[in-house]
Amino acid sequence: MMVKKILLTGALFFAFSSFTVQAAQASQKKTCENLKEEIAQKIIKNGVSTTDFRLDLVPSDQVTENNTTSGKVVGHCDYGKQKIVYVRLSHDKKGQE
Repeated sequence: MMVKKILLTGALFFAFSSFTVQAAQASQKKTCENLKEEIAQKIIKNGVSTTDFRLDLVPSDQVTENNTTSGKVVGHCDYGKQKIVYVRLSHDKKGQE
């Protein structure tokens, strides 16, 4: 009787753990774009116009603390393989006058 409980418990644990891993992998596929959009919405809610910034996905190995590809790292995704970099855009007002 005890052996059956142990086997049943092990089988349930295995079933739930594989489901959890699959769910995590499925959500990870869309994490970078979703996170990028969430960050963009927060920036917009803080009063920054969508024409005044952009968010770039940059491989982590191309971003160092001293060189953030002309922007500021505001997030990371894909298990740390990608970084989300905020770039403030400047507009040339001389051409508009």
